[in-house]
Amino acid sequence: MNTMPAGFSMRLAAENDFAAIRAFYNQLIDDLVRRPYHPLWARNGHPSDDYLRKAIAENELWVAENSGQIVAAVVVNSEVNEGYNEVTWQVQAGPGEFTCIHAFGVSARLQGQGIGKAMMQGIIDMTRREGKKAIRLDLIDFNRPTGKVYEKFGFCKCAELKLYYPEVGWQLFHMYELVL
Repeated sequence: MNTMPAGFSMRLAAENDFAAIRAFYNQLIDDLVRRPYHPLWARNGHPSDDYLRKAIAENELWVAENSGQIVAAVVVNSEVNEGYNEVTWQVQAGPGEFTCIHAFGVSARLQGQGIGKAMMQGIIDMTRREGKKAIRLDLIDFNRPTGKVYEKFGFCKCAELKLYYPEVGWQLFHMYELVL
């Protein structure tokens, strides 16, 4: 995945990265809460310590770093909310035939510098190499502008529906898919 801007790199997170990843998400949460559009992440909610540790252990958490500092992170796996089964997706894809993106964040002070774009392109390239049919994700309604970013990559909004997540309860989500 050599699509990163000069000075930045993307790699799978390791167990010894946990403290830095937790600090990254905490800072991002603090920065996002002051913005009108945010994903409703919370320091004691999502992404939780258990969620992040599990993603690291299962080689599903990717980070971008610069000079040894984590500046972005994303979980890439095939786990989905049961509400995904209610969506009419563009392509038929069963378990293991698509990838799902979760908890994608870039440091607020570095947004707009191409880091998230490069990470997304790396995820798309990796998912294609794995022979998957699609990439899927959900965006909470409060984070609506981020959908436009995904649309620039070719993602299509397939549905809007209420999903339940313990951290936020029942909320409206926008369901996106990129057919590969």
